[in-house]
Amino acid sequence: MQDRCFCVMGDDHGELSLQHDSVYGAAVVLPQVARSCEWPGTLIAAVIRTYFFCLLNFTLQAFLLSMIGEEQHFWYPFGGKMHLCDFGASIQDCPGAPNCVGPGGTVLSYPRLYDYDIWSTRTFVKQSLQVLFPASMGNLDSAVDPGEYGLESFSCRCLCIGLFMLAVVDDLEDAMNLFRTLVSIPTEYESWISLDIPDWCSKEDIKQLNESEEKDFIRYEISGIPLHWKLFNAFFILLPKCMLWLGLVRSGVHYLMETAGIMNTVVNAMALTFILQVDEILFQRLSSSVTTEIMSKLEFKALYDLEEVEQESDADALAHFEEVELKKSWGSILFKTFPTRLFIIMVLQAIFLLDYYVSNCDKLEDGSWVSKAMRLPADMGYNPLALMFGWETVEEPKPFWTMQQ
Repeated sequence: MQDRCFCVMGDDHGELSLQHDSVYGAAVVLPQVARSCEWPGTLIAAVIRTYFFCLLNFTLQAFLLSMIGEEQHFWYPFGGKMHLCDFGASIQDCPGAPNCVGPGGTVLSYPRLYDYDIWSTRTFVKQSLQVLFPASMGNLDSAVDPGEYGLESFSCRCLCIGLFMLAVVDDLEDAMNLFRTLVSIPTEYESWISLDIPDWCSKEDIKQLNESEEKDFIRYEISGIPLHWKLFNAFFILLPKCMLWLGLVRSGVHYLMETAGIMNTVVNAMALTFILQVDEILFQRLSSSVTTEIMSKLEFKALYDLEEVEQESDADALAHFEEVELKKSWGSILFKTFPTRLFIIMVLQAIFLLDYYVSNCDKLEDGSWVSKAMRLPADMGYNPLALMFGWETVEEPKPFWTMQQ
């Protein structure tokens, strides 16, 4: 009979699962399958390859994140760039609204709005003319207008950050599933591999009937893990995965908040998620046939009693359905309609936006959010953790830019 758990509980509840298409999942599964088989040579080689690819994945993702951090914390200041914050966020209401004064100290307007590269070039030209022709300083101020640097669309930036969070939340869910699996499965030496031969017919007859092979009777299922393997997976698989996710989201939100153009914001929101796909690319392109076959056949571990469900009669299943589903209260139905994942995404977006504003912006009395005073980095040493997570670096004491009051 059909499994009533899909009707009553939903197909995403009551199960423990691991990623089938990632080096993270393979790094957890392969050692347990090898342990269950008493460590044969082929599986030892597969485990070593998997750990190598996992280490390669950590290295590549961490390096890419550190390069994004280097761009933000080293090369932006050397390019004279301040934090974008909310410059121009209320340009449609200017003058007289918050965020109407740009980094150049003048009132923003649509004809005078430029991205940073164009604005900095125009500002450089004006400053050069003032140095070359100091006697014409007053005329140059009125005749040469460099414009201002600010946002093209505040709402587009918020929407793109929300889409970015929507794209990366799957990796957070995968990490939570791994944590849940490590906590929920028994801390025992259970086997992850077994032979599944039906008792209604001989194995040879089944092979002829279904044109199957010997390996088709092998079954891989998530089972108990010894304590030392749980600790190993928690510290060397789960923890780095969570740290890389945190580093990407923090760097990604920072990068999108510093992007002024509409087109650049839209493109960058999706391009940044590529970093979290490196583990899947490595698995798909470099994993051996042994690894991919084991991962493709890996079965979830049900937290409900499958035997009880399978052995109940149709009448019992119908009675359970009528009791549980057809008599649900409206309060229970409304609770199930609440979009929990969307709420989590919105909360995460609010947290990382708050982190950006607190770390990089100052709030003025009129409600404007402007960049903090900018200083050049005093130490260009490569510190990957500091660059990944945006930790404060050693800076020169004198700022090269401050917001004009």
